[in-house]
Amino acid sequence: MSPRTPLAWKNLIGNPARLCVAAAGVGFAAVLMFTQNGFRNALLDSPVRLIEVVDCELVAISPARYMLPVDERFPRSLLRRVKADPAVTDVQALLIERTMARVRVEGSPSRPIRVISVPNASLYSTGAGDSPRPWLNIAGLDENRDALRQRDTALVDRKTRSEYGFQFDHSGNPADQRIELSNQSIELVGSFTLGTDFANEGSLLIAESSFANYFPRRGYGKPLETVDLGLIRLQDGASPEEAAERLTEMAAGQWQVLTRQQIRDREQTFWSEQTPVGMIFLIGTLMGFAVGIIICYQILFTNLQDAMSEYATLKAMGYPNRFFVGLVVRQSVYLSVLGFIPAVLIALLLFRMLESLTGLPMALTVSRAGSVLVLTTLMCLISGLLALRKLVRADPASLF
Repeated sequence: MSPRTPLAWKNLIGNPARLCVAAAGVGFAAVLMFTQNGFRNALLDSPVRLIEVVDCELVAISPARYMLPVDERFPRSLLRRVKADPAVTDVQALLIERTMARVRVEGSPSRPIRVISVPNASLYSTGAGDSPRPWLNIAGLDENRDALRQRDTALVDRKTRSEYGFQFDHSGNPADQRIELSNQSIELVGSFTLGTDFANEGSLLIAESSFANYFPRRGYGKPLETVDLGLIRLQDGASPEEAAERLTEMAAGQWQVLTRQQIRDREQTFWSEQTPVGMIFLIGTLMGFAVGIIICYQILFTNLQDAMSEYATLKAMGYPNRFFVGLVVRQSVYLSVLGFIPAVLIALLLFRMLESLTGLPMALTVSRAGSVLVLTTLMCLISGLLALRKLVRADPASLF
């Protein structure tokens, strides 16, 4: 028995010029969805970058801190109290200043910037030849921790927006520039990589011991006694969920202790569901999907219309409607794949360019690419089935 003629594939490649236009149209819609999804994912990924680089099981925050960029804090004394809990092995405070932190690079205007403290335990060894377990796993911090011990020094995020005026050499180290932080001179002794988000366009790392020098009015004159994030490490085998609930109850109303996954989910839920930005990007994805349906419908309808007499002959010969449905479904799947492949390559280049320009994490994972492929295929299937209505409903004689 001879194999069946791949009619759906033959219909697509019968006119190479039309096929290229069709694939380009599908690819254009896919790139639109990739871009909107990329910005939405950046919106969700960027606020939790700091949570992802802390090395601990639990994170304590003020109950009034409904999102991480909000300047709501709790007293450091609470962290000292949790050391008595048998499940806790170590605690550390993370100080973040945004409101009073303004940086000025020579030749550029003063701009607000996020300043993050580096715990002293991450800068000094615990014994001769001993390297401490870092509290912050930030790329570039470990190589520069010796330089950061010096007074009035800082590290700058390489992904800080260019508007700040920071200059870097070919190896990514900051160039020699005069820098002021909160109207005081500061020396940049290295760089790190963390990234920006929708609330912070740049970041500096400074030693906790230097934090009070630059922000003396923080915490009503006690800058080191008000904590933004409390980092808590647990004994091996301890349940993070149970410990978080127990420690929260220890000072109910004064702080909230969450696992890293809980605070990540909480932050991403806020940005996706409670801010207009998240809804805008979701609507943008749906608009790309709708545009794709219109483009694909025009392409597949024209293709069916041009071959209508041939389809009428097949229908008159007794071919059932399910044959034509299957034909259009296969044709739609082929078209979606042909349009998706170049769209992925374009999206990768576009994401790399946008990440370089904005500092936002424009990550294209396999699962995220797969979701766009599903949307692209569904888009083509809906378009194909809409275009098929005339053929399915018509009498064969009326099609000649």
